[in-house]
Amino acid sequence: MYWWQKFFDEHYPKVYEELEKRSSKEVESIIKMMDLKPKARILDLCCGYGRHSIELAQRGFKVTGYDLSDFFLQKAKKDSAALGLKIEFKKGDMRRLPFEARFDAVVNIFTSFGFFDKEKDDLKVLKGVCKALKKEGLFLLDLKNREQLIRNFARRRWRPERDFIVLEDNFFDLFTSRWESTRTLLLGNGKKTEYSFSLRLYSFAEILNSLKKAGFVLESVYGDFDFSEYSLDSPRMILISRKI
Repeated sequence: MYWWQKFFDEHYPKVYEELEKRSSKEVESIIKMMDLKPKARILDLCCGYGRHSIELAQRGFKVTGYDLSDFFLQKAKKDSAALGLKIEFKKGDMRRLPFEARFDAVVNIFTSFGFFDKEKDDLKVLKGVCKALKKEGLFLLDLKNREQLIRNFARRRWRPERDFIVLEDNFFDLFTSRWESTRTLLLGNGKKTEYSFSLRLYSFAEILNSLKKAGFVLESVYGDFDFSEYSLDSPRMILISRKI
């Protein structure tokens, strides 16, 4: 079983509950960063439970959400239907996108990239995104900034949530550039559950090279959704690329 088949379950929205508060502002930034036109057709790649898909649809965009998690897709469909929104949610592997020249823009948010053991699979994702875009379509890729993570690396840490405590055990492999993390959730009923992830974190130069190989040219890069300049200390690396 791959790590992402277990990691994204019913506990995930609770572990990252604070993200809900940021979704609206993030989408407003995305619209400005990409200069999205009214009613643009957008693919939310690795949409999760739809927090950005819903925000985009509420602003009049034609949204397709794509994810591999049945739990997330069911929640996304339920939540969007309750709001009276028409969003197309599709299940699938991001390495095998079934679209061709369909979208004006594609967004991949909150480090939903670098999951696979082989870098050729990550490149396959980027090429699939390029194929899914219309001519000169835009791609927003939001990644954890590897340089900032390394400079401020915390081997262990914990944080309290509303109904449980999260313990993190982190490791960064300098030879493979992978961030390995095990999260232990101490639940209120005395039980605990563990989740692990393994992410290939790319440097700016590495991801820029991959984007070029996939058929993109870089338009801009930001250090966060507040439009800050990208630097070694930026929390995020948000790249806006255009299909060529």
